[in-house]
Amino acid sequence: MQTTPQLAVTMIDRSGRRSRLECASSLPSPLGLLAGLLDWEALEWADKLSALRMATPLRLARRQAQGEGRRGVGGSGKIAASPGETVENWLVRNGQTERIREMLWRPLALAALNQPADQAAAPLFARVLAEMFGSDRRAAAIVLPTASLDLMYAEPARAYIEDRGGSVRTGASAKVRIVNGEVASVGAEGNGWSAGTVVSAVPWFALSALFDGEPPELAHTLRRAGAMSSSPIVSVHLWLDRPVFDEPFIGLPGRSMQWVFNIITARGAPPPLARAAALEDSLSSRGPQALAHLSLVSSGAASFVDLTNQQLIATAHQEIVEALPDARAARLVRATVVREPRATFSLAPGQPARPSPETKVRRLFLAGDWIDTGLPATIESAVRAGHRAADMATRAWGH
Repeated sequence: MQTTPQLAVTMIDRSGRRSRLECASSLPSPLGLLAGLLDWEALEWADKLSALRMATPLRLARRQAQGEGRRGVGGSGKIAASPGETVENWLVRNGQTERIREMLWRPLALAALNQPADQAAAPLFARVLAEMFGSDRRAAAIVLPTASLDLMYAEPARAYIEDRGGSVRTGASAKVRIVNGEVASVGAEGNGWSAGTVVSAVPWFALSALFDGEPPELAHTLRRAGAMSSSPIVSVHLWLDRPVFDEPFIGLPGRSMQWVFNIITARGAPPPLARAAALEDSLSSRGPQALAHLSLVSSGAASFVDLTNQQLIATAHQEIVEALPDARAARLVRATVVREPRATFSLAPGQPARPSPETKVRRLFLAGDWIDTGLPATIESAVRAGHRAADMATRAWGH
């Protein structure tokens, strides 16, 4: 994995102006963010000063995250954000200018919540900011995988289980049988196993299919899961005949595609731009080939997920050409589109409450990023839910 010690990102605004936000790693959080904002040339002084107005809501959010919010902050019971308030309204109420909302807060909200700021509920975003800019400076670090996520997480997990005598079956639809309010057995592919404890990590939209019928003990949980809306992600992959930038990723605020990642090239890694001339010479002798692979991501892509592949590719290519001057001379070799219609659950105000890991069925526990962890649909949320479910399962067995 590639890790930055603090929040550091290059942004290209809609006018094509390039700038870099880099928080000071030598200062304690959130002073590092403040120093980075004060030094960020993308903002005017009015924008930078407006960020100071976030000090109080972030302090409240940090106290709530630490559990103090349940007892009231300073005896007044203040909260960082109202449950019925959108992120956009919360930012406006706290004096954030249009420029800082477009360049900083909306991109962060989309990345963390996978929903536009004018749709997502503010409390979870406040919680994310509280963790990012809390006492641990590493919480705002950016981590980029250098291998596919299955190699980073799934395969090591499989090896861990199998090394300890367990087995892993993929592509097998399981059914959990509930009798008299407790787990009786689990079946898959014609096989059955008695199971004293089950941890379900399926997503919210697949939970009901895990059971034959609707166990009465789970009726409320299943109804809430079935009523949860989804928020999509669309990724457009472009292969170009030359490199167009030399950073791991760049933010494109205010556009349909909010981020572009420099994934890999025919030579295994993005070549330095200084070698572009040599690469261009090699192209003329060897014919067109892909020497750069870009992945453009649109989070909260409800308005784009139903567009045709051709429309999405054209939009992504046009936005790259407008943002990156070196892309104007590059030839598009090939392209593909990946749609995830149910990438995450919706965080809009009024959505059903997320369940806890514990259920009303004895020794049945729930895990996954959609469980109520106080975080949005992220790997961090899935990990926390998994740990809580595992702890509960262990206690249920008396260990």
